[in-house]
Amino acid sequence: MNQDQIKANLLSTTFWIRMVFMLIFALVLWALWFVVIVICVVQTVIVMITSEVNPQLQKLGGIAANYLGQIVSFMVFATEDKPFPFSPFPEQAAQPEGGEPKSGTVMPADEAPATKSDIPVLSKAAEDDGDDDSFYDPERDSGATR
Repeated sequence: MNQDQIKANLLSTTFWIRMVFMLIFALVLWALWFVVIVICVVQTVIVMITSEVNPQLQKLGGIAANYLGQIVSFMVFATEDKPFPFSPFPEQAAQPEGGEPKSGTVMPADEAPATKSDIPVLSKAAEDDGDDDSFYDPERDSGATR
């Protein structure tokens, strides 16, 4: 790339207009990030109290995530399409096979996944020797004798 090409790029009105839009969308991104944090906190409190996900907040969170994605894609030059209000407002993300958002009751503690004792042992070497195998023990795990 020669100096004439660099000078032409810097004097291009298209470039500077995009920079202005990127600055505006950076401010929108910053403000929307605070909204997402509030949604996270409120949804967490609701789940702690009721053990159920609020479907309206879940939908709002999905829409906010899609809008954030549109803004980031524009800002990193992944797309030339400007986000809302220059394109349609984003919809909630496509849902998995069921078509409905995963909402409802959160798993109670007594229905949690299997504990260590319920997991089958794969080999004789992996049998429970009374130690807490969830931590690394340099003496035991390096093959040194005790």
